Amino acid sequence: MLVKDLFCLTNFFLLLLFIQTSDLFAQKLSFKDTLQSSSEKKQKLKENDPVFNSDTGRTNKNLWSLSIDELMDTKVASGSFLELDMRNSAFSLSIISREEIELSGARHLSELLEIYVPGFQYMYNKWYGIIWGMRGVAADRNSKFIFLINGRKMNTEARDGANMELDLGMLGDLDRLEVIRGPSGLIYGSGAISGIINMVTRKYKRDEFIASTTQGAWSGESYFHQYEGWLGKSLLGKKDASIVLSGGYRVSDGIGQERARLYGRPSYPYPEFLDNPPPDGVPASGSPWSTPGNVRFSVDFNYKRFRLYSRYTHQVTNASGFFIIDPWPDFIGKDPFAPDRIIDGKFENINGWYGNIEPGNVNRRQYVVNNITNQLTYTIPTKHDNTVTLFGGLDFNTTRIQVEELRGYSQSPLIHIPILETFGERRYSLGGLYLMKNVPRLQWAIGYEFRLFDIGKDMSGRNSRNEIKSHPVVSNVVYINNAVFSEAKYNLTEKFDLLAGLRYDIHTRTAFIGGVVTPKAALILKPDKLNSIKFIYQTSANNGSADNYEFNRNSFNDLGQPYTTYHYESPLQRPTPGTPIIPPVTVEELHKLKPERSSSLEITSMHTIGDDKINIRPSVSYNTIKDLLLWNQKLFRIVNSGYYHFVNLEVDLTYKTNNVSIGANHVYSRVVRTNVMKQYEYFYLVVFDGFDSISTDGKMYQYLPKPLESQAHPGTDSVRQNAINAVRDQITVDGKNFLNLNTNITKLYLNYKPATWISIHTDFRLFWGLTGRKDVHQYDTTKINNPNLNDYAKDYVINNKFPFLGIEDHLMVKWDAGINIRPGKNLLIAFYGYDLLAWVNRLQTLRWQQSADIREQTDLYSVDYSFFSFRVDYKFGLKN
Repeated sequence: MLVKDLFCLTNFFLLLLFIQTSDLFAQKLSFKDTLQSSSEKKQKLKENDPVFNSDTGRTNKNLWSLSIDELMDTKVASGSFLELDMRNSAFSLSIISREEIELSGARHLSELLEIYVPGFQYMYNKWYGIIWGMRGVAADRNSKFIFLINGRKMNTEARDGANMELDLGMLGDLDRLEVIRGPSGLIYGSGAISGIINMVTRKYKRDEFIASTTQGAWSGESYFHQYEGWLGKSLLGKKDASIVLSGGYRVSDGIGQERARLYGRPSYPYPEFLDNPPPDGVPASGSPWSTPGNVRFSVDFNYKRFRLYSRYTHQVTNASGFFIIDPWPDFIGKDPFAPDRIIDGKFENINGWYGNIEPGNVNRRQYVVNNITNQLTYTIPTKHDNTVTLFGGLDFNTTRIQVEELRGYSQSPLIHIPILETFGERRYSLGGLYLMKNVPRLQWAIGYEFRLFDIGKDMSGRNSRNEIKSHPVVSNVVYINNAVFSEAKYNLTEKFDLLAGLRYDIHTRTAFIGGVVTPKAALILKPDKLNSIKFIYQTSANNGSADNYEFNRNSFNDLGQPYTTYHYESPLQRPTPGTPIIPPVTVEELHKLKPERSSSLEITSMHTIGDDKINIRPSVSYNTIKDLLLWNQKLFRIVNSGYYHFVNLEVDLTYKTNNVSIGANHVYSRVVRTNVMKQYEYFYLVVFDGFDSISTDGKMYQYLPKPLESQAHPGTDSVRQNAINAVRDQITVDGKNFLNLNTNITKLYLNYKPATWISIHTDFRLFWGLTGRKDVHQYDTTKINNPNLNDYAKDYVINNKFPFLGIEDHLMVKWDAGINIRPGKNLLIAFYGYDLLAWVNRLQTLRWQQSADIREQTDLYSVDYSFFSFRVDYKFGLKN
């Protein structure tokens, strides 16, 4: 009945709603065009790169010359099926323009987002790569964000969510970036728990070729090289037929081998079971931010109302800089013949603390993501300015963990396995959208999308762990998702707009609950042109990935058979005291996982003051996330567990004149009304005491956990009730602050143009301490000051002996600066400096670990070292 009532309510709104923002915007531009001659206008358009409305075909002025009023009237491509501008949109939106991308000199997408987007921060999970955090979410993998390219969803469904282009670099083909903060399930379906990131690429405007090179260095022995090209050409002499070719290549040495440092008590292969780690941290194995070569290539073909866009990316991230150094890679165990070696400036013996490190190939992990997307759109005009848009696509993905070649490992006696994991997927989609604009005061969209996910094999046909063909990483499975959606906006009066929408998704793994309904509603008040107030209710859901719903690499043995007994993750390797024991699971248990859900009540407004120079956008939201899909280390799988509420307060201010653009924003995010003690769930697990081994022909080949015999029933296994608290382990410890998200984040940026040929940029990111870590870092077993941690007392008995550099209290500041010089209209020369405060205090160089085990939340990485680069762009004009 609820679903039926929601549909009826939405259909009522669909009969009422309307907007004419696109016509108003066109009229505004037309009025401004009359203020200057046609020849002067054309000359301006040639000298300035268009920034907005690339998808609508309209030509705007350069962002620098747009007033705040014009920016608010600019159409956005994200967050709605309707044609809306920033004044009339019902979400919190950040737009990063082409010019802002260029001025910042951001080295990769994650850095760009952290510079400009309120509350956004990125950290690192050494087992999977870069992790994004925003609006109360920082999960182990980026499955709670949606990453889009030209509005097309790119998240992988096999395991890792948004894992491509996070540190790919080569941002020269971007027209703008649109970021929605908060749930966006109505438009984008599963995954938009925290927000969406939409990369909009540059479309053809005129015949031209742009070549770019960036060269940089961390030190005299560590370099960075990047090359890009962009070619736009009309076809057959027609203005409505064009092709754009774009490509790039990036290679980096990173900050330098063994230059990064790890602090605290990190997880395996760091010997965390010892109580005497070096007080000043330890050197890392490799070089953070290094890559042997990232590649991007795209083709954008347009003919009238038809568009075909294809994009190939190859991203390689070396994770060795986030793992502890292995001083004796050429020896196994505490070999008495191993010589003393210099580590961190001191001679160390293999029988000492460093000799307890046995990482094997773990600390040489290299994350490779290959992705191909093919996107087709065709727009059919109908009577009365209505439109029908048909769309389809085919994507291919390979996700791979392989081994980086590091010095010292050529003589290693370990078995060399180049590829530790490889798997992938193919995604097919087909759908259509009808947009009605001819009814007075009403704008209405309705559509349907079909998606099919063929999961398992990568682009080379492999799905294997440790190159064992019979041991898949994820199950080979096909999922289907059907979605019906509708959104409408009705102009109640000149000053009141009502927006409502509903989406219904039914996925292969949500069919047992009848699918997922995602509603949204908003009221927009516009007392005058300079002010608007928005009351927004929005929701989203997030399905699990295939490795959540099906048997995965931890469930299979090397014969491809699911385990039915307790086992080690690597049965052929001798267990250490911290080696996890994995319980069996049935496919019925896995298929019972429900989608996690988020909802948000938000009040946001926009105010333009100071003669159209200042814009203020405050926001207050109350948010709930429940049925969390979170990794549990005891069960060694994803579980549905708990809920939490949080408030998010934001203020975003911009000041703009003809030669100055200033931005400042602050975000305060805190957990509220969440009783962590009520989040416990209980499972019965067998208790183990050591291990046994099975041998054949006198040759050992497998280790098995040895169950502890029950005293009550001799001859049977001892079973113990285990309490797990996924909310405490991953979201919050004290019930007030997030464990891995800063409670307060302030960002400032300045773009200043003292003359027409020079522009200066600087930005600051202020992280006011990881307040939620206080209980973890300062836990005192003699004073049980937090009952949420009582059952972890044995793990924290030595926590206070480890230095954490005051990360829970101290301000961390990241400062970048750059200067862009244009000696002529076709030449750009730029100089950039990054992390300029890194040399002042090592606290400024830190990234932190996001993981699912509270004992691993002590990982801190000093990897953001000062970096300097210069860039040269040259634009070649082409004859039509």
